[in-house]
Amino acid sequence: MTGPTIEGKFRIELDFDLCQGHGVCAGDAPEIFTVLENRLGYAKVRLINPDPPPELHSGLLNAVKYCPNRVIRIVKVDDS
Repeated sequence: MTGPTIEGKFRIELDFDLCQGHGVCAGDAPEIFTVLENRLGYAKVRLINPDPPPELHSGLLNAVKYCPNRVIRIVKVDDS
């Protein structure tokens, strides 16, 4: 059984300035997000799958919901 899916076309937006690299998104959706350490020791999230298939939508929705800094958004785009 799969979880909820996102209807229509969408894009995933991340606010990299506010991201603190907690990694909740990578835990919920490891096929979509990864956490990278930089040389200063600050972790940041990287989007590795900007167009996930429906079977990954549930994890994506959880990543949006549980991000501590609310830096992930799903934005609907026009189908035309």
